[in-house]
Amino acid sequence: MIKLTIPNEDYLRQQLEWVKYRAAALDEIEVKLREMKELAVFARDNELTPVEAREINAKLHELQREITELDEQSGVFWLDYQ
Repeated sequence: MIKLTIPNEDYLRQQLEWVKYRAAALDEIEVKLREMKELAVFARDNELTPVEAREINAKLHELQREITELDEQSGVFWLDYQ
């Protein structure tokens, strides 16, 4: 006889919480990606001074760092339950 293992309710709740957390992180990431796109389009469509270009580049790098951090944090959340 084959015995099926059904995940317990607590495990499923933990998975659901992680999915909610991950979805919220992905929403934040999407906002930051849109901001990056707006900056890139602005830089493409305008003649920037060297100072403006450095400022936009710094902002793009900061957003990239924040995105990476959000992605890593929301991935680690699930690993905590493993």
